[in-house]
Amino acid sequence: DPHLYPVTLVCGDDEVSSYVGMRSVGVGADRRGTPRLMLNGEPYLHLGLLDQGYWSDGWLTPPSDEAMVSDIQFARRAGFTMLRKHIKVEPMRWYFHCDRLGMLVWQDAVNGGGPYRRRVVELPLGTDVHRRDDRARDHRAFGRSSAEGRQQWRRELDEMVRHL
Repeated sequence: DPHLYPVTLVCGDDEVSSYVGMRSVGVGADRRGTPRLMLNGEPYLHLGLLDQGYWSDGWLTPPSDEAMVSDIQFARRAGFTMLRKHIKVEPMRWYFHCDRLGMLVWQDAVNGGGPYRRRVVELPLGTDVHRRDDRARDHRAFGRSSAEGRQQWRRELDEMVRHL
């Protein structure tokens, strides 16, 4: 159950409909005391695929909404609970479908496509990052948003951006 709830906001003659999702992500002990990743207070197995988002007829552009849904549903039917998006950021529709179909997403930080300069990737760590584009944070499918490694990643990214 992805725990999504429909909402409608009305202001004068304007009306907008969307959804909200509520969940908690963390680490906790299972019945035997073994530390586990938890989703909504329950142990949740993050069994996932590396999804690079390639499409045979358009390389990185999905051919249709139905094709995106079909891929996500195929992974669910095969028993997977998570997709790691590695090489790109998908269209927001893809994240919407992951939300409603109950598929977690581990979104990697996408590189700029060029070679790394040694002095940039070996910087000392800095402070918090301020993202330019916060659209993806609104999707409940993101499973790594509260993980311990996120703060470390944010510090490193912020320092690299400042350095550049």
